[in-house]
Amino acid sequence: MTAQDYNEESEVLTEVEIQILQGLERLGGSYQQRNLWKYIGIDSKTGLPILARLEKRGLIVRERVGGNKRGMYVIRLTERAYKLLTKMHEEAVEAFTINIDALPEEYRLLLSLPCTYCPYSDKCGVGFITPLNCELMAKWSHKKI
Repeated sequence: MTAQDYNEESEVLTEVEIQILQGLERLGGSYQQRNLWKYIGIDSKTGLPILARLEKRGLIVRERVGGNKRGMYVIRLTERAYKLLTKMHEEAVEAFTINIDALPEEYRLLLSLPCTYCPYSDKCGVGFITPLNCELMAKWSHKKI
């Protein structure tokens, strides 16, 4: 799938369609149709036409499993859907990648603070962990002096 194919499809994909595809991906690529609605947070009346559109576009396959009377459908992502989702992930990563060297000095300084990556930041200031006795902060400030 080329970037142009992705752009054409992404313009047509609705937020709910993307949500269904990403939900199926998180669930391992396939899931029972009747349980999919709870996971996505929509009802079957809304979801069935969306699945029909995704199936028509070749992004999912609906497979009937079980007996004739009480059979159910399993929804599976197609190779085309996986390629589309991979492209979406790559573009999302590119959108949030920051070139730190291109930032002004003040921002680089703020991002270098150990507080931004400290594993104890949620406990800082409560109990014995404080900026005044923080070993990471002490090392950082000695480098900056």
